[in-house]
Amino acid sequence: MKSATTTKAKATTRPISTSFKALSADNLDEVVAIERNSSKSPWPAEHFRSSLENSNNLSYALMLRDKLIGYVIAALALDSADLHNIAIDSRYQRQGHATKLLSCLVNELGERGAKEIFLEVRVSNKGAIGFYKSQGFEQISLRKNYYMKNSNDRTDREDGIIMRLEIATTENNNAL
Repeated sequence: MKSATTTKAKATTRPISTSFKALSADNLDEVVAIERNSSKSPWPAEHFRSSLENSNNLSYALMLRDKLIGYVIAALALDSADLHNIAIDSRYQRQGHATKLLSCLVNELGERGAKEIFLEVRVSNKGAIGFYKSQGFEQISLRKNYYMKNSNDRTDREDGIIMRLEIATTENNNAL
């Protein structure tokens, strides 16, 4: 899947051309670097490697010219999907790139027949929660003590919020 969009990063800048491509193991070093730079609890490289090798997963890179600036990984199962990870290089955050990347994923999931997408997010990750809500996700549940706060102390845990987004598919739109 390859798609191109043009978006203004800020009112005072010129349009920035971005594109999407399938994420592959060749991108592993770039993805791990973005993850470490943008997350307080980064995935280890092995999580990414196994996700990219899983044929049930959809994985896309957001490219700015020839530079990978973001990625998304989700798993599709029947008519629903789980968003596993999404991140934008910290130098390109708050410019609309995560919205474009999530839209790319949601559109692809809709084309594949998915009706909803789920995710889990730490209760302390207020920025991510706000972003997901702005994209139409709703909190549907709370998982008590789901995440470890500190890998050195397995008893120090925090809750996880489960969120859901209904995907508008052609089938859903025809029913209206």
